[in-house]
Amino acid sequence: MDLEPCAWTRDWSDRLGPALERAIAAVAGQLSADDVAGVGIATDADATSIVAFAQSQRHLDEMIAEDPEFATDARWHLGEWDLDILGAEGVDDPLEPIRAEAERARRRCSDPSAGPGTAPDLREFRRAVWDSIAQALKASVAAGFFEQWPNAVRVFLPLDADVPEVDIAQWNAALNDQAGTAEFREFLQVDTV
Repeated sequence: MDLEPCAWTRDWSDRLGPALERAIAAVAGQLSADDVAGVGIATDADATSIVAFAQSQRHLDEMIAEDPEFATDARWHLGEWDLDILGAEGVDDPLEPIRAEAERARRRCSDPSAGPGTAPDLREFRRAVWDSIAQALKASVAAGFFEQWPNAVRVFLPLDADVPEVDIAQWNAALNDQAGTAEFREFLQVDTV
């Protein structure tokens, strides 16, 4: 495996896009297409725990009824959603090998025995992973993959990561229509100017 993040993610991207699509389809497939209010991918701060999520319309409606002032958060924050691939019973997680590969690459990037200047730092690694996920999701939008859930918002969110909201907004800009993108920017508290 090449340690240079761009080279590694180019190779990894060939497997990433199809795995993301299979994972999203598996978790959203637990619902009827019309009941899917959201689909998305989240990572942890290390960019190695990559998980597919879905939200049912029923769950979204319940969340909004409980706390109407947090309707935007309920709609866009994957941590509030009711379904994820890790909790899906009887479903093989297509992201398991992707997570394992990302973890191996992360360990190599942080290996002190590699010597200074020979391995990218973790910040470069995380950025390369997040950029490749965003590109894969953008390609899925272009291919019409998400059209099977006509009522669903689409989200990519690095959770608990030290990432500027502007970057997260940019990664998500191509995933939704103009109104959805504006609402997502509002959720992130990014100026919509």
